[in-house]
Amino acid sequence: MTDHDAQSVADQFGVAPAQVRRDHLISHLLGALSKHAGDRILYFGGTALSRTVIPAGRLSEDIDLIALDNRQRTAEDLHRVLVTELRREYPGATWQPPLTTVHDTQPAILSTPDGTAVRIQLLSRTGYSQWPTERREIVQRYTDAPPAHLLVPTTPAFAAWKTVAWASRGASRDLFDLKLLADVGAINSEAAELFRRFGPTNRYPAPALFATPPDEKLWLRELSNQTRLTVTAAQALHHVRAAWASV
Repeated sequence: MTDHDAQSVADQFGVAPAQVRRDHLISHLLGALSKHAGDRILYFGGTALSRTVIPAGRLSEDIDLIALDNRQRTAEDLHRVLVTELRREYPGATWQPPLTTVHDTQPAILSTPDGTAVRIQLLSRTGYSQWPTERREIVQRYTDAPPAHLLVPTTPAFAAWKTVAWASRGASRDLFDLKLLADVGAINSEAAELFRRFGPTNRYPAPALFATPPDEKLWLRELSNQTRLTVTAAQALHHVRAAWASV
């Protein structure tokens, strides 16, 4: 990673050097995933969103994947190739715990000798709704990172899936991502139909889903190490509620 790239990302997101190093490691992992497993995995969640639809949103600490075929075989292949592909940029990278030994609902952790670590979760496809997907170029941010193209949810699917996540756990990161999705017009009729089809209520998102914002101290604690916060939790909630109400 060049000094210019490191400083540019740190300035853009207002984050510490350790967070930039993790983001750089994620870029190289995404390049390896694209090269060796691009047709066997679905890349989803907040990190996928921040590398596609809203790349100026926030940095993240993990990679969430769904295996499209046999989960154990995919885990065995990724266990080997990810470390191999990192040897030049991150010699000595190790798994602890390995991807091959954790349950699919638990993350494996890939660490480098300098202490940089990325959580990688590989879920089985069983039990997951068939959200619409598309293959997209991944925003890699760093000039030394290899290009990557991966299967990800469509933009309306990201918006609907994030709303399902918000309804389930009320996490700060989900509300923040929804606010940014609203900013780019992704909360729309197509997203509403996907929420009705795959969400928990068989209905379109109701205002009651957005009644209570996260605690402001929690909001700051959970997000300020990932981005420059320019909105409060209450403001984000109002913005997202209004976006859904306008659909």
